[in-house]
Amino acid sequence: MKKLHFLLLVVFITLLATSCENEPLIIDKNEEALQSEIKRTAMDSYPSNQMIIQYSETITEAEKENLRNQYDVVSYKRCECADPTLELWIFSANNNGRSGGGVTIEEKVVGAKEESDLEGVDFNLNINRIGRGLHTSFGTPDVNAAMSKIVASNQNVTIAVLDTGVDYNYFGFTNPFLYNNQNTCGDKMVDYYGWDFVNNDNDPFDDYGHGTIVTSLIFNKLNSQNINFQILPVKVFDQNGKGNLFDLLCGFKYAVKNTDVNIINMSFGWYGAKYELLNKFIAESEQDVLIMASAGNKGVNTDTNAHYPSVFSAENILSIAALGEKRRGNTSAIGLAGFSNFGNVTVDIAAKGENIPFYVDADNYVPVNGTSFSTAFASALGGTTYIPNISIEQHKALVINSTIQNGGLYQIKYASYIPN
Repeated sequence: MKKLHFLLLVVFITLLATSCENEPLIIDKNEEALQSEIKRTAMDSYPSNQMIIQYSETITEAEKENLRNQYDVVSYKRCECADPTLELWIFSANNNGRSGGGVTIEEKVVGAKEESDLEGVDFNLNINRIGRGLHTSFGTPDVNAAMSKIVASNQNVTIAVLDTGVDYNYFGFTNPFLYNNQNTCGDKMVDYYGWDFVNNDNDPFDDYGHGTIVTSLIFNKLNSQNINFQILPVKVFDQNGKGNLFDLLCGFKYAVKNTDVNIINMSFGWYGAKYELLNKFIAESEQDVLIMASAGNKGVNTDTNAHYPSVFSAENILSIAALGEKRRGNTSAIGLAGFSNFGNVTVDIAAKGENIPFYVDADNYVPVNGTSFSTAFASALGGTTYIPNISIEQHKALVINSTIQNGGLYQIKYASYIPN
């Protein structure tokens, strides 16, 4: 009976942990069908009573308060631990999505963009699902339990993982691997090893599972090669795998603010609107970090069906596709997984993305699929190729030059893949 229960658990987890963006495989669909699919599932909705703003560096607290009053802000959320110029403004709104004076959120955004004291304004995108998670944990949230997993000192390469956090109780984390921060943040709360922007506290515990899988893949690769590394978990998605642009922006700025972060893993994305603030912040980081971004799981050409943030044009981004599992054994028949997005301009390289084993205990695993996990392998390669004080341009080139070219990958820019 115990064995039967375990098998049922494995089946349940397998059904859940199957993709980067909770999408079905899309194979052999015509362009009209693909466009319809994207339109139905594009994650570009935003609340009618929220707006993200970025203040100018010179604005005073009194001037901030005047602006909030001018725009009838009823409450606001600061970007603790990351960027004091960022705030989420929240308004009262009726059933028609109009706030004080009958103004829509779209009208508020247009008006705010004319304010000289604001450097940027954006809608607060709802990112409806980062991907399917395990919906199980390996222990309970406890900052003290994580202390034994913090490295004694940060050495060599640091990888920030913007995701659902990390379950530091996972049995596979056999060695200390968490970033050693020890800074005071927020309301005099100590930032020991990462931050939770969903709940605004110092315990980025993964209560969904996606971030733990991504982190474990990076950990396993670097640990097996005796690389000195540490991982900075940044929780920007909740227990349902859902998030929003404001928390994502704060998480990104937080990662970049930690100046010894060399790589940022971004295993998520959406279709539709561009959202300028993230584009701006990534462009500003071009000389600071190398970003690994998942290409997406709809089997579409992102040259024409934009998937963000992987299609942003900043020079420090690598967009990662999923290599087809059934074709890896025959080098003459290598190709992308059927669900993987592609693009000769917007997708760079591929990595393993199908039937990746994630061990639920020492002897049993479930297979996971998706460009989320391909991206983790790219971040791990970035960790193995990192050289202290290397430029981002040089680091990116080392990653690309460490891949293997194959004609079967003609659908992506470098027609190459990361070897296992």
